[in-house]
Amino acid sequence: MKAKTKFEKQVVASNVRLTAVTSKAFEWGVRHLFKHPAFRVPSGLTTCGDCGHKFTHKGKGKFVVCPHCGRRLEIKETLKRTHKESTYFAIIDTIDGLQVERVFLLTAVFKKGEPLRYYEIEVCRLWLNAKGQTALTSKARTIGYYRDCFSWGSPIELRNMSDVHHIIANTWHYPIYKAIPELRRNGMKGTLPDCHPFELMKSLLTDARIETLMKSRNHKAVKYYLNNRSMLDKCWNSHKIATRNGYKIEDYGMWSDLIILLEKCGRDIRNTKYICPTNLRAEHDYWLNKSTTEQERRRKVEELLKAKKQEEDFYKNKSCFFGIIIKDKDIEISVLDTIEAYQAEGEAMHHCVFKCEYYARENSVILSAHDKDSNRIETIEFSLTENKVVQSRGICNKNTEYHDRIVNLVNANAHRFIKARATA
Repeated sequence: MKAKTKFEKQVVASNVRLTAVTSKAFEWGVRHLFKHPAFRVPSGLTTCGDCGHKFTHKGKGKFVVCPHCGRRLEIKETLKRTHKESTYFAIIDTIDGLQVERVFLLTAVFKKGEPLRYYEIEVCRLWLNAKGQTALTSKARTIGYYRDCFSWGSPIELRNMSDVHHIIANTWHYPIYKAIPELRRNGMKGTLPDCHPFELMKSLLTDARIETLMKSRNHKAVKYYLNNRSMLDKCWNSHKIATRNGYKIEDYGMWSDLIILLEKCGRDIRNTKYICPTNLRAEHDYWLNKSTTEQERRRKVEELLKAKKQEEDFYKNKSCFFGIIIKDKDIEISVLDTIEAYQAEGEAMHHCVFKCEYYARENSVILSAHDKDSNRIETIEFSLTENKVVQSRGICNKNTEYHDRIVNLVNANAHRFIKARATA
């Protein structure tokens, strides 16, 4: 791709001048991002995957500490001699007044009797200038079944940014980073919130609201609103008032839903009486019940007709996920595939999945978990930007005994949503 703008030409010039990354960064990634195995055979003979030391361990726990190197290891009951893991890993750097997120594919190889080996391949670089302009340099992508396949022999050069680059850049980053003066001025200092690094940097330069939240060190709010931009637009004024009055929001998802419910009920969403509840869950449930009074029930048909106006967009954005069913021996989880299903789910579970128009959210998929007797257990929101479950709520927004099991089951099948979106 040929550089056309002044910014793109600057990126191309800086791209070839980037230096190699210190091995200390990759050693940190290997140490923190992988599950380090201990190979144990039936006799109890255990081999450390990190240093290759052999020792005897017959305990019943899932973890053991190597007596030689002191590494905490996850026990693997296996006769296999090799274990290999890979993950994307980012390093945040600067050059020539530009901010860059460098994304690597980091691979660790654990082999019995040998020290741990690792290697890395740089995949792409996401660029940003002080004005918030973005560009990408990357290896060429291949055409095939997997979306994140790259031609490893190709050069890293200027290319069009796709959602694949955006997804793989949403990964763990080395905590020691560099930032351009404009980002440091806007609050990018110290530990960063657990969110998309590049989206955070871009928002700090283009959105004064995210800058305000970062400067106040409210990482929980930054993470939530970066993944829910529409909620930031709706709740920002209420958030400022709540913050000025010293109100601490513990659950931003539930609090934002409360603001929407208050607005639907005609209440003043700038009044601290309503937006600063002592018991957030109780107030959320109260206004949810308030919005489903007899008067509201008579308007249920009108609400459904109003929602049906968005049915075309709903099917356009969500139909590729219809038919996905995730299950184990006790639980079956399926995607809600009609507007009516959202309404029925919200009424049965006494939460706001329909009232707050989750069917209109482009970057998430809503699923319903049932037990083997077809009883509803929890409603799950799967984020298409984070590729993981962001919330799972039982009746009245409470967690059930199956909560962790449901979340882990859906997260383990995240690849099915990525694949479905890719083939849409």
